[in-house]
Amino acid sequence: MTSSGQYTVRPEAVRSTVGNVGGIIVSAMNVVLDLESLIVAPTSFATIGATVAGQNTVMQGHQVSSLQLLLKLLQDVNSLVKQCVDDYDSADQQVAASFGGSSTTPAAGSPLWSSPIAPQLATYATNDSAGAPGEPHAVGNVLAYMSHVGLGTPPGVSFHDADGFANWLDASPGNQAQAGLIGIYSGTVRSLTDVPGGVHSGDIVVADSGGDQTIAVVGADGRLVNHGPVSAPHDATVRVYRPTPAVPS
Repeated sequence: MTSSGQYTVRPEAVRSTVGNVGGIIVSAMNVVLDLESLIVAPTSFATIGATVAGQNTVMQGHQVSSLQLLLKLLQDVNSLVKQCVDDYDSADQQVAASFGGSSTTPAAGSPLWSSPIAPQLATYATNDSAGAPGEPHAVGNVLAYMSHVGLGTPPGVSFHDADGFANWLDASPGNQAQAGLIGIYSGTVRSLTDVPGGVHSGDIVVADSGGDQTIAVVGADGRLVNHGPVSAPHDATVRVYRPTPAVPS
């Protein structure tokens, strides 16, 4: 804030902060997974009784649950902050244009939570879609794409439809960490251009328009693909997931 009472928002600084917090969220997700894996077998408490074993399990469950709730809150707040700065940028450009100023769009920075896996996923999905008719409801195709680039869900976890996959991801930050994805947007849009910051190559889009579900990957050319081209959703509830960057152990 200046001495005159005015304040200035620096979108590039806010986006940098959002990206940093995104990295912290991904790191924290791995902490949750590590905590979940530190299960002490009840037999280890044999000498001091089953009561202690039961209380240990309950305590660990509370810790994991609390961390997951905190991560979900941070993820939601981070996405809203990014949406706010994108909206500020847009409004600032419109005001400048209305006064005859320049309305050029600032150079885009790195996508939120960008990952080198994202272009690999986009390229593989695009290549698989060459000459194919498109299968917008096939969850299995997208899971196969993910598996090919090192992403994926735990063995034995399956999904009947696109919403089932998205619901599983949204149920827990730990699920997203296991899949190697992070949710960056959820809401009703007229088109994908309404998604704050836009969608990027390698993003996974799940859409529901009046019960008609679609799942697809944003291909290398920016179009949606799932063993062929898939129509972009319009007036639909959309959830967007982005491959997360690798976090050093």
